[in-house]
Amino acid sequence: MTAMRHLTAATAATVCLILHAATAFNASPPHFPPTKKCADNQRRHLLQSTAAALVLLVLRPPPSIASEPLVAPQNAPVEEVTMKPFVDKLFTIQVPSRFFAIRRSAKGDLPDVKTGKGRRGGTIFTAGDMGKAEVIAVERFPTRALLEDEGYTPSGDLTTFSSIGEPTAIATLLLRRREKDKPGTQNTAVLDTTSVALSDDGMTLTFTLRQQINVEKPELLMETMGVSELYRTTLAKATLTSRDGQIMAVFASALDQDFQGVDGVALKRAVDSFVALDQSLDVTS
Repeated sequence: MTAMRHLTAATAATVCLILHAATAFNASPPHFPPTKKCADNQRRHLLQSTAAALVLLVLRPPPSIASEPLVAPQNAPVEEVTMKPFVDKLFTIQVPSRFFAIRRSAKGDLPDVKTGKGRRGGTIFTAGDMGKAEVIAVERFPTRALLEDEGYTPSGDLTTFSSIGEPTAIATLLLRRREKDKPGTQNTAVLDTTSVALSDDGMTLTFTLRQQINVEKPELLMETMGVSELYRTTLAKATLTSRDGQIMAVFASALDQDFQGVDGVALKRAVDSFVALDQSLDVTS
């Protein structure tokens, strides 16, 4: 009833405005003044026309707005991170253009060919953006030494992951080796066992890691970033395509909030682009 009263009042106000406009429009006296009967007929005709127009205006439903779903523009620009290539005698990879890149060359910095140990673990290449804590690392592990360090006696064919062992077990060995080389008291990364995948030729193994970051003041983190915990996601790809008894692997990581955006897409592109070059004709590398 309240809505009807508002509608009636609005209609009456509209009628007054229209009649006022019609009166103003016909304000100038005509050359031949109409008779009283003619004037009554004109006034009656004007009121009937106005009433009919208002009925149509009130009864006609307004154009639908909420009922129509919003459709994204077909040609909306997609934000992409620019990439740059890095070519080495051992591998090739593409990394985001804004990343710094360091290829280890000092003798002490490089891992030993037989043991895989060095001042920086198995890392031979690092790229990243320290401002956003995003890192890409290429690491090298001697297959035989990796197995022996975990108490296994390697034998037989070691040229494919299929012949070495079960894919999830191999990913776990690589994770353990990285944890040993990792400095400080960081939390241990956890392997997502559902992410482990082996290529059809048995030469490439991919998997994902997740690690919780220690936070000293969760309340301050909540105020600045809207979260009380921090996690880091790492994409990994290990390969035996170098054919020199070494497992070459790339690890690309970022904080979850960055990984879920365009930066995560760029890191995946970097991992996908990684290729360990065939070293079978030069086993001294």
